[in-house]
Amino acid sequence: MPFIDLHSKDDFVSIFYITNSEFGNVGGFDPEKPTVLILHPVFLDLQWIDNHWGDPRIYQNCNLIAFDMRCSGRSVSRPSARHDNWVEAADIALCHMKLRLPPCHILALESTAILCALRLAVLFPDMYLSLGLCNIPSPSESHRASSIISEIMERWCFAEDIETFEHAGLEAVHLLCGPDCDNDLYDDLISYWATKTPPEERKRIAEPVGVYLNVRKPVIFYITSCP
Repeated sequence: MPFIDLHSKDDFVSIFYITNSEFGNVGGFDPEKPTVLILHPVFLDLQWIDNHWGDPRIYQNCNLIAFDMRCSGRSVSRPSARHDNWVEAADIALCHMKLRLPPCHILALESTAILCALRLAVLFPDMYLSLGLCNIPSPSESHRASSIISEIMERWCFAEDIETFEHAGLEAVHLLCGPDCDNDLYDDLISYWATKTPPEERKRIAEPVGVYLNVRKPVIFYITSCP
């Protein structure tokens, strides 16, 4: 399976990625097609981009690549107090460089992915051609919303029984999908979290929540030349 290892003096991460090429690597990309980078939603992983990955309008006409963020899916990382949206963006940019990808279009799904995409556009404007942002977050979370998210994390990470865990999952579903979430989707999400991020894997939920709550959103200045 394709992984990219990123090392620094006090950090390590192994990023898992997928492509839609025949052999699952970037060497199989068609140079005549545009390349689209898909960033998955917060608290989830690459399993949850099937509706976009499987859309024939996209996969038949584009080279597709997607990465599991450092605390998601099959990626592996060392816990870091420095982990924030800028680190997420640096992870993706370094993977882009190591794979020698051409300039890409970004499709970012949900809040953390969008904040990562904005930082990529600010830091590496020559590497990213356009941004597609789905479900753009508010400029800042209200105190009430932050309190709810912190409570969800506390229950999720330190649940002593299945009822407490499922209650935290219900609140997380409401946060991601709203109160009218389809029952089948609710069951799928709870089942996914129970197997991928149970309380003993609390690092994989506590770090993303910390990133989500401690946001410093970038300001993008558009500079044009006048005739």
